[in-house]
Amino acid sequence: MLFERLLKQLFNSVNIVLFMLVLSACTTIAPVQEMSNARQSIKAAKDANAENLAANILSEAQKRLKSAMRELDAGEYERARILALEAKHLALKAKQLAANNKQN
Repeated sequence: MLFERLLKQLFNSVNIVLFMLVLSACTTIAPVQEMSNARQSIKAAKDANAENLAANILSEAQKRLKSAMRELDAGEYERARILALEAKHLALKAKQLAANNKQN
């Protein structure tokens, strides 16, 4: 009886430890690459004169990157990742618009 109870407690303890390991493995990691990509895309858009030729879109990309940095600082990695990806997309769009406007 005592042996069965001890075995059951050990089994429950092992299950808890395994659950915690699985849970910790599921946590997201900081979106370092996404943040870097967004910064580089914004710089490339600026280099393409998007500040003059696609200012609104570039400004929105910069706002998203700033929001991503705040989320990153708060430990909200998934939200930071999404915002960084949005910033990159907007910066690329601004760069393309600037290139198109430059040709016209």
